Amino acid sequence: VQDVFEFIQNLPGYSDYADNFKSQEVDGQALLLLNEDHLKTAMCMKLGPAIKLLSQIRSIEEKLQL
Repeated sequence: VQDVFEFIQNLPGYSDYADNFKSQEVDGQALLLLNEDHLKTAMCMKLGPAIKLLSQIRSIEEKLQL
């Protein structure tokens, strides 16, 4: 949970959302399972930032599969 908090906090433009990830207890495994709806509802994100964050998450997921 702390790793995800720090990851989100260090992304340019996303530090305001980091506390939401921590309070929702999102760990690395949960981060990879998030979808657009989760980000918009549970994390209170607008569509644009949610889509951009999902893109970053999917990039990480692809790197982990190599």
